[in-house]
Amino acid sequence: MMPHSQQPASTVAGALAHLATHMSTGCPRAAYLAAMLLEQLANDTSADDHLRRHARELVDILEREPQMPAPAPLPIQKRRPASRAAL
Repeated sequence: MMPHSQQPASTVAGALAHLATHMSTGCPRAAYLAAMLLEQLANDTSADDHLRRHARELVDILEREPQMPAPAPLPIQKRRPASRAAL
């Protein structure tokens, strides 16, 4: 288990990684995961007040973003029937 003093730093690192993915790709799941981790930071009473305040601001920004459409599903490729010789 991670020492309590390292938990906010680890959560920040995860949130930043997801936020960077969202910013570079527009991935809505990455935005959701970043917001979830930032929300945890904003509510962590052991975290620095300054960090908590900025985490809350980022959550608010992510929640204000317009919903992105879900990506189109990949086309299903039909399998070719196996030749009789292979059976």
